[in-house]
Amino acid sequence: MSGNWRQQPRRARSIAFPKLAIVAVIAGAALVSACSQPSDSQQTAQQQASDEQARKEADEKAWADAEKTGTVAAYTAYLQNFGSGTHASEASQRIVALNETARKAADEKAWADAEKAGTAAAYTAYIQNFGGGAHVAEARQRVGELSRKEADDKAWADAVRAGTAAALTAYTQNFSSGAHVAEARQRLATLDEQARKDADDKAWADADKAGTAAAFNGYIQKFGSGAHVAEARQRLAAFDEQARKEADEKAWADAEKAGTASAFTSYVQKFGSGAHVAEARKRAAALETQGRKEVPTIDIQKTCQLAAGAMVKLMGGTTTEQDVNACLDSEQKARDQLVKDLATYAAADKVQCMRTGVYLPSYVEWLTCLEMGRDVRKMQREDQFGTGPDTGSYTVPKVSPAIKEGRKVSARALQARGIDSGQCRDKPS
Repeated sequence: MSGNWRQQPRRARSIAFPKLAIVAVIAGAALVSACSQPSDSQQTAQQQASDEQARKEADEKAWADAEKTGTVAAYTAYLQNFGSGTHASEASQRIVALNETARKAADEKAWADAEKAGTAAAYTAYIQNFGGGAHVAEARQRVGELSRKEADDKAWADAVRAGTAAALTAYTQNFSSGAHVAEARQRLATLDEQARKDADDKAWADADKAGTAAAFNGYIQKFGSGAHVAEARQRLAAFDEQARKEADEKAWADAEKAGTASAFTSYVQKFGSGAHVAEARKRAAALETQGRKEVPTIDIQKTCQLAAGAMVKLMGGTTTEQDVNACLDSEQKARDQLVKDLATYAAADKVQCMRTGVYLPSYVEWLTCLEMGRDVRKMQREDQFGTGPDTGSYTVPKVSPAIKEGRKVSARALQARGIDSGQCRDKPS
């Protein structure tokens, strides 16, 4: 090994030399290279320029990518990576513009959805979500209109459900310009008409049930244009006709019972178109003809002249034509009464009273005598048979005022001559 060791240095020396040569070459090259490279400040400046260039390139690439994507997220990512980049301001503007566009789009979509729904709740939700939206004012208007409409419809539904005049009237008062006011008024008119018709029918039923003229008159007064007015008037006319017929028949019965010309004449005067007018005229004419035949004719002119003269002697003064005319008028009326009522007097009374041979015969005196005889007979019958509730009472006959006055004149004239009217009947003229 020692031999090898001795050989090794030479071999090592032979190998080390080239190595040293190489190192020397490298060192020389390095020295040369070091002498040819820039200084550290120059190298830093170059590095900064290189970095700036790289940054600019990265900025432009990032901006190009953001523009290509064109989204808020892309622009936001650009700003996050290049907050002071060349396009930071424009990126912010693009973000604002995109956000505004998105807001407007969301606003329009929400408005379209609200209009599609068309409810107050939908418009209210739009207002809540887009308080500053483009359609807020219109949304509020729609909410107000829909709220009023919903309230109107609900009130109308309640009124229709109730179906009463009070409910419909309340609706028209609370919603005077509501959607259903016209129909409400029509329904009220229908209800009023029905109520009037019901009242009309009930009033007619009550009148028909009562069946009296007063009831039918009451119906007509309350329902002058009612459905049954014509029939009510017909019923009243029937009542009037029946009453007229009954009055006619009663008057005729009374005239027949009296049996005098004056009674028949009175019937004709009261019932000019009565059922018995023709017969009444015939009876009156016959009785008057008979009466004229039976009543003797006396000289009333002479009687009145003498009576007037007697009055002058009794009272003084002079005889006037007026006195004589008054006497003549009384005598003529008494004669007419005798002619009409002659059939009612008893034959004995007519013989006793109607005598022409007495002193100053007078129709007034004859009539008085006949009426007294008739009344005496009547009182005798009442004493014998009674008069019902009025037994013991007597009715004094009604006498014409003119005849009464004539009787007074005749009586005074006779007294003036000292002659009693009862005594003068048998004295010759």
